[in-house]
Amino acid sequence: MSDRLPPIPTPRAQVWRQVRLQYLPVVVFVIGLVAAVVIWTRWVAPPTLVAEAESIRTEVRSAQAGLLTGLTVDILSTVAAGQPIGRVVVNDPRILEASLAVIRAEIEVLRTSTGLTVEQLRLDWLNKRVQLVALQGQLVQAEATLARTTELHRGNLVTDAELERTKNARDAAQAQLKAQQELINRLEPVVNADSNIPDPRGIPTAAEGLRVAIRQKDEQLRLIEAQLSPLPLLAPIDGVVSLIYRRSGENVSTGEPILQISATRSQRIIGFVRQPVTVEPKPGMRVEIRTRTFLRRSGQATIAQVGRQLEPISPTLLAAMRLPVSAIPTEFGLRVHITPPADLELRPGEQVDVIVRD
Repeated sequence: MSDRLPPIPTPRAQVWRQVRLQYLPVVVFVIGLVAAVVIWTRWVAPPTLVAEAESIRTEVRSAQAGLLTGLTVDILSTVAAGQPIGRVVVNDPRILEASLAVIRAEIEVLRTSTGLTVEQLRLDWLNKRVQLVALQGQLVQAEATLARTTELHRGNLVTDAELERTKNARDAAQAQLKAQQELINRLEPVVNADSNIPDPRGIPTAAEGLRVAIRQKDEQLRLIEAQLSPLPLLAPIDGVVSLIYRRSGENVSTGEPILQISATRSQRIIGFVRQPVTVEPKPGMRVEIRTRTFLRRSGQATIAQVGRQLEPISPTLLAAMRLPVSAIPTEFGLRVHITPPADLELRPGEQVDVIVRD
């Protein structure tokens, strides 16, 4: 009767029930408390200020009034600084034709007043150059018409036959211009070979006076040629085309914006410390930058510049602070410039939270 009976084993379900009721709540509570503390200190800490990556935008404007041609970019096209993106034909066709008509008339007057062979050849050469400038103006107009017709053809607003006629007109102007240029190149060596000997007494002869008049018309023609050269439009910064105000074939006035380019990278982060200013930011202070993306990223940065006066806070930052935005800004703050961390790769206009660590 002294033998003891073996202990009855506790069922696993009973053990799990005891752990679940007595120990599991304590473990879950401790884990949740630690997680809450970590999240609050690392991700949910209130920011000192809300800032945004600076958006740099610039507009390409025409320095002179003219016809816009050869625009090679569209919305969201990537451009580099100094890249040609279009041209502006400065000279009006009617003014060009009137100027060339005046030069033609004056050349005819000189032609009828001389019988010298060399000077007559020079006048013919100068007349050919006048025709060359006129053909250049026609070619510019033909190219502008072709660019405009091509855009309309893409939208099915003109027929294929109309587009083909425009191309043929442009090709014909190019062929005439090439032939005229070749003729001028053949005559130029003969014209430049001046065999006239000036009067040793220093008295200007009639031939010398005629040569001076021819040189004057030559310089006038060079001026018209320079004015006829299209004015190139260059991209001022690296970026993306965000807005287009004018298209190829439209007339633009002096200083009128043609398109807008937005930079793809920000050089600084701009924020405002609201009133009352509880933290006095100073250049060189360390700050932490936190993004507002789904997967939050953070980086260390320093304050570069601090404003000297209170300025109106931008409407985008007012909206980020969930403050009412009115037509007349009433919220003022102290402007702060921060050097962005290179590893965050912030987009221009992206809003971030800033925490001052010093």
